[in-house]
Amino acid sequence: MSDVSNRSDGRKLPRRQRSIYQVHYGLEPRRGSVMASPLPLRRFTRQVAGHSGDVAGGKYTGLLQCSDGTILKPILKESQKREAEFYERITSSNRPDLVQLRKFMPKYYGVRKFTYNGFEQDYIMLEDLTDGMLEPCVMDLKIGRITYDPYASVDKIKREESKYTRCKQQYGFCIPGYQVYRVGGPRDGELVRAGKEQGKRLCGEQVVTVIRSFLNASAGAACRVLLLQLLAALWELQRCISRAGVLLRSSSLLLVYDASALRACCGDSSVARCRPPQLARRRSVPSVFPSGGSSFSGQLSPLGPVYPRLGASPPVSPRTPSPPVRSSWSEALARLATSHSFDNNYQEKLSRMKLEYRARLDRLANWSGERHPCGSLRVVDFAHAFIQDDGNMRVDDNFKDGLDSLADILEALLKDTDDLLS
Repeated sequence: MSDVSNRSDGRKLPRRQRSIYQVHYGLEPRRGSVMASPLPLRRFTRQVAGHSGDVAGGKYTGLLQCSDGTILKPILKESQKREAEFYERITSSNRPDLVQLRKFMPKYYGVRKFTYNGFEQDYIMLEDLTDGMLEPCVMDLKIGRITYDPYASVDKIKREESKYTRCKQQYGFCIPGYQVYRVGGPRDGELVRAGKEQGKRLCGEQVVTVIRSFLNASAGAACRVLLLQLLAALWELQRCISRAGVLLRSSSLLLVYDASALRACCGDSSVARCRPPQLARRRSVPSVFPSGGSSFSGQLSPLGPVYPRLGASPPVSPRTPSPPVRSSWSEALARLATSHSFDNNYQEKLSRMKLEYRARLDRLANWSGERHPCGSLRVVDFAHAFIQDDGNMRVDDNFKDGLDSLADILEALLKDTDDLLS
């Protein structure tokens, strides 16, 4: 008996196989289909707009947060089923315009049943855009003057037209909510939240003030790095929407950045810290030695060899230019020489291109390892979104006009930081 037990104790246990996701660390495991155990769930506390989580009979109807970096959006109505179908079609499509649009949407991991508080429910699994952020700042902008779909009822149209009326008509978007962590000053680290009640009162210059506050620029210029990150993505989204065959109604644009990274970038509101440090250039050989006409004096100093000074050149009296001839033709030719066109301001376009190019060079030249705000944006909420057929595609001007208006505001804030280039 003891011999048998000894043999069983010494028996080799079967080797445990690792999954392909453990072996190939570069591959992200598929979510949903490979999950053996239920994920820990909790209420998502970073939601700034949309339908808040209500509890009816113990059933929670708001967003949930998973421990794997995803959020769960419950499917409660027929419109949310259409939203899941929209994600499915965009994810599986090979159409170039839809593939491009996919870059500006949260990652989609399918539909799956989860049980929370004893109630089972179908959920849309999406990427948590704030995952990994220490102090996430999020702004929800509902894009478009028209926020109802073509199949909306008369009552629905009246309700939508009565909300955020002035802001939507002036800017082509409204701000249902946002949250921001203060950076710098006596309120550093304080969380400020604003909801739809404040958003309904916004109009005129108040909208720009709120956006400045969200970017932590109430007391001065906004962080140039953060603005360039947001604008670079927004410009690309503008081009994408002008080519994509989709109709987006009541969809939102989320602006997201990490206040802790913003604090590390320019927390003391110092202009010098707002841009990545420039690389030190190596001195060329001609710059090390003086120009011709001088020779080594034979003396050495702690700073290196001593060269004799060159004699000062005689001053040259400047010639007084003749006064310019002013006429309608001279002014027109001056404008043509500046912009190369009477109708189009190419100088302004070139200036914008230079700013974007300089931002890319700054990112390439940033070898210091300092953290930057990592501003990003995503389009969300597709319960009233429609994909147009290939033969009947047209630009969604309602959505595009809202993006153009937001770009104008951010570009104006960027111009306020032009002194950082000097």
